[in-house]
Amino acid sequence: METALNEITLVLFTTLAPAGALAYVLMALPLIVRGDKLDAAGRRRLDNFLSIPVVVAMVGLVASATHLGNPANALYVVSGFGRSPLSNEVVCGAAFLGCAGVFWLTSFAEETRSLTLRRTVAAIISVLGLVFIGAISLAYGADTIITWNLPTAAASVWLNALASGPLLAILGFRMARFYTPRHRLGRILVAISAVATIAAVVVYAVWGALLPTLQNALTTAAELAPAFGPATGVFAVLGAASVILGAKSVTWDGEAPLWLPIAASSIMLVGIFLMRFMFYMTHMTVGLGV
Repeated sequence: METALNEITLVLFTTLAPAGALAYVLMALPLIVRGDKLDAAGRRRLDNFLSIPVVVAMVGLVASATHLGNPANALYVVSGFGRSPLSNEVVCGAAFLGCAGVFWLTSFAEETRSLTLRRTVAAIISVLGLVFIGAISLAYGADTIITWNLPTAAASVWLNALASGPLLAILGFRMARFYTPRHRLGRILVAISAVATIAAVVVYAVWGALLPTLQNALTTAAELAPAFGPATGVFAVLGAASVILGAKSVTWDGEAPLWLPIAASSIMLVGIFLMRFMFYMTHMTVGLGV
């Protein structure tokens, strides 16, 4: 518990940043794929409300910066790019959010803009977002931390993003008043979130089953996080509730109440936050320490 509380800002970072990055990718897809078929007003609204996933991811990254101790230490983080997984994570995040922020600011420009150029730039930023999620998923694969150096660690980051990102994107689309015939896009996003939630529950269940077998000279991982199993059950319940609310928000007759997508994405993020807290509770090195 003490370890997880000391790393609470990283818990927040690994909860919000992947969700925001994937939501950005999903919200940018209509601009990239069929931007020429959207009316100018709809395209501008979609451009403007890309700020929602950017802000969510930014809050996570800013929270993680508290671990630098001194802002000047950021230079040391950047200098480790390419050889340090943690540096890769931070640099990729800064690149994605910096480009996404500039792209969003240009959406308010009044002069005529090249649609082809904006679609190309949106595609490049989306790739940066996916790279950012990948960097987060690989940042914790340290050989000396036996509870984290598992395929389940990387898989959980991607599945968390796929569970929460689509619901956050639905909120962004609702704010931008962007709809497809019969809410087809929204239904697809809810389906992605539902499948990812089920897969995440399975991964966490497998992870929990492995914890008693992971040990050092002092303890087992199961003793470090005795509530891992019950927490997985709570995550399953919260995930199911958020998916149901998300489904309700895209099948509503007309424009769904704003509270539905807000509640759907918020509840999912709470569940993911809980499991990320459990993740940091399981921190255990191969030596005489935890």
